[in-house]
Formats: sequence, C-alpha cells, structure tokens
Amino acid sequence: MAESSTNGSLPMQLISDAQASILDFVLFPGFTRISAAFEEHLTVDLNFYVPLLCIFGLLVFICRHIYECLLGLLETYFTSTVHLRYRDEAYDMFIMWTASQSFTQHARSSLATTELSSTSARPGRSNDGDTKQKTIYYTPWNGRFFIWYNGYLLVFRREYRAGEFNSREEVSVSCFSRSPRILKELLNECCMEYSKFVHDKTSLYEHRDGTWVRSIVSDVRSISTVILNESKKRELLKDIEDFLDEKTRRWYSNRGVPYRRGYLLYGPPGTGKSSLSLSIAGHFGLNIYILSLSTVTEDRLRDLFAKLPSRCIILLEDIDAVSPKRPGDTETKDSHQIVAGSPSQRNKSVSVMVSLSALLNVIDGVGSREGRVLIMTTNHITRLDDALIRPGRVDRKFELGLTDKKMTAGLFCIVFMPMEDDVPPPEKARSDVLVRLVEDRKVDEAARSQGEEVKRVERLAEEFAGRVPELKFSPAELLSFLLEYRQSPEEAIDNVEKWMTRIREERE
Repeated sequence: MAESSTNGSLPMQLISDAQASILDFVLFPGFTRISAAFEEHLTVDLNFYVPLLCIFGLLVFICRHIYECLLGLLETYFTSTVHLRYRDEAYDMFIMWTASQSFTQHARSSLATTELSSTSARPGRSNDGDTKQKTIYYTPWNGRFFIWYNGYLLVFRREYRAGEFNSREEVSVSCFSRSPRILKELLNECCMEYSKFVHDKTSLYEHRDGTWVRSIVSDVRSISTVILNESKKRELLKDIEDFLDEKTRRWYSNRGVPYRRGYLLYGPPGTGKSSLSLSIAGHFGLNIYILSLSTVTEDRLRDLFAKLPSRCIILLEDIDAVSPKRPGDTETKDSHQIVAGSPSQRNKSVSVMVSLSALLNVIDGVGSREGRVLIMTTNHITRLDDALIRPGRVDRKFELGLTDKKMTAGLFCIVFMPMEDDVPPPEKARSDVLVRLVEDRKVDEAARSQGEEVKRVERLAEEFAGRVPELKFSPAELLSFLLEYRQSPEEAIDNVEKWMTRIREERE
C-alpha cells in the first residue's frame, strides 16, 4: 500500500516540479528558493497556487486582448479623429489651448517646458529680458487623456515615437461620434484663442526641414522708429497699401494680371533695409517669411515658395551676396548660376548652387504664389543681374542712403525724447481724495516738465545734427553711438567729434 501511494503521488510531484521549473526559469527567476523559504517558515506551499496564477494571467491576457479589439472597433466605426502634424501651426494652437485647461493639471504624465510651440519659439514670445522669471508650462505627454468639451467626451492622444534616424511626435483628438463637428468646433476655438494671443504682433518665419516654421513673435515695431527719408517712406507705404487693397486684387483678377508686387531696397549696410521690412510687416498686419538662398536647393526653394500663404511678405536679404554679377563672366540665358555663400566663401569652392532661372521661376513663374509682397535687399545694386530686377519682378526700387541732417536729428530724438512708457505706472492706486488731488497735481507738473524736456531735446537734436556731416554715416552707426550715452544727451554731443574721428580712422 505504501508503495502504491508513493507511485500515485509521483506524477503529481513531477507536475509540481515542472510548474516550478517553468516559473523559475521563464516567468519568475528564483521561484524555487522563495517557495522553499515560504514552506519552511510559513508552512505555505506556493506550488498549490501556481495553476491559479497561470489561469489568472491567462485571463488578464485574454481580457486585455478583447479590450484592445473592442476599442479598435469602436475607434474605427464609432469615433471621429483629427490628427495634428508636428511643426504645423494648428499643432501650436491646440497645445497652447490644452496648457490652459484644468485637466492638464491632473495629468499623470506631463511635459514641462518654457515654450508651447513646436518650433522652440513660444507664440507671442518677445524679448522680455533676463530680469523676468520664465514661466513653466505643463502639457499632457505621451499617453491617452480624456477631455470634456461642451458635453462631449474627447480623447486626446500625444505620443512620442523615437525612430532609428529621426523622432516624431504624433498628436490626435477623437470624439465618440461619427460626425467630426465637435472636433472642428474645438479647433476653431483654439484658432480664435491663438489669434487673440498673437494679435498686434509680428510673426517671423524661417525655413527648417523643408517647411516654414515660426522662429519668433515680436511686438509690432512702429514705422516711425525707422529713420529714413520721409518722402520715400510715405511713397513705399502708399504703394504697398494700394496693392493690399481688396479693390486692387479684384482689378488684377479681372484683367488677368498676376497679383504680385516686388520691391528692391538697396543702399549701404546699416541703412535700415531689414528693419524697414519688419516694420512694414507689422504696419500692415502681415507675417514675414525670411529666406536664405545659401541654405536651400532648387527643389526646396520651389517647395518653400509654394507653401507661402496668399497674404505675406517674403524677404530675400542681401541678394547681391548670392547673385553676383562679376565682370568678365560669359553667361547665357540658360547658364546663369546663383552662387551661395558670403563674398569670402565665393572665392572658395562652393558646393551649393541654385540656378538663376529657378529663382526667377519661383518669383514670377506660372506656379508662383499670388498675393504676396516680395522684398529683396542688397548693399550693391550694381552686382545684381538685370534679369532679376527687371519690371514685373521688381516693380519699385527704393534707395536707403546715409543720414542727412533731418535723419540725424530724428535718431537723436528717438534715443533721448521722453516717452510715457519709459516710467512704469504706480503699483497701487489710492482712493483717498486728498491723495488723489496731490497725485493729479504731480501729473500736471510732470506734463509741464515733460513739455520742457521735449523742447530741450529738440534743441539739442538740432545742435547734434549740425555737428555730424551729411551722408557720411549710416543710421546704424549713429544709433550705436547714441545708445552709449542714452542717459546724457549732452555727453553725446560733446563726444561725437572723437567718435567721428575714430570711425574715419577705422575705415582707412
């Protein structure tokens, strides 16, 4: 009987040993030792629970598989989804909206950044200076998040996928409905909030990875702060204003004339060509797209021009540096080449070559974008190829020269003229009547004092302009000098002779 009992328990022992072996070597290394310790000290045989654990694990696996299948069917046939491309402006709009929502504060997985934009430049960002503490923004990251919006449950997915050669971020938002109406309402709200945020600001775009990306959003620079000949400034602004008018667009369309406008700003370095272009964009509420031809190929050049919006400013800076017209060159109509790089680089072997015909084609070819304002700047107009600046491609040319007396006085006033925003407002307002009367009297006295200061600065500006010869210095040079003495206009007048002597010696 004992032998029979022993033989009967042998298969069970083998099964138990096999189960323990599987757990020990596959699922749970060290299970045999742990089981022995439990049995020795707690008189608990863990081998008894092994089948239950296996069944439980199998059930969990099956339930999870069923859940994923049901969720996939639900998402495929009973939900609507909108996907947002990384580096697209719609992505910035949505991420900025999520950062202001309450569910973001409770997300278990968040991304903490000082910027909200996909282009590493936060919308609305300007030069705040180093004295202000940066704000940290939290947005949901790498997971699935649920949002209640206007009574609808939305699913927001944001996943980071690291590839072998590049990484990408995938963002989508879904709703449990076969109609995407609520998703479009959400994105429209994001767009409106975003538009309010960047209102009265100028967006500057640069090309990166074959597309346009927002590099910075700055406050609008007043056109009055750009010092140049006033008559030329008014003429340029009036021409652009007429072009952007809706009546002008219809006039061009009715007559089959391509609705494009090109300008060439030329003059010595430091005369304000780039500053004027940025101020023009802010003055007319347009975004400005800056293109460097030294960093693009012909195919990418065509793609970038094709992606321009219908109303914008496209700025080609220092066009003479990439389109030299060298004496002695024998060129044909089909053999023009634009040599990329700086003047020093053009003396070496250059690997990047863009044909002039490719540039001309994107400017006014059949597939050229209409409605845009093209501004080209150059320091040396004589180096430009005639085909590049002929009428139809460059409609107006404006020379920005060195400073005359009126421009010099204007620069002086910009630096030293008192302005309301120079002094911050008081932190707290007192409601006491007597205190308010005293404060009003101080305001009146400050206004009279400011009026006297304005007259003094205007008088000093005339004296300063009389000491600086005309057409010898650029606005950038004079502004740099005046900023050194921005706290004392008298010191600027006293030291201008020494400064001019030093500049002349450096030029020689």
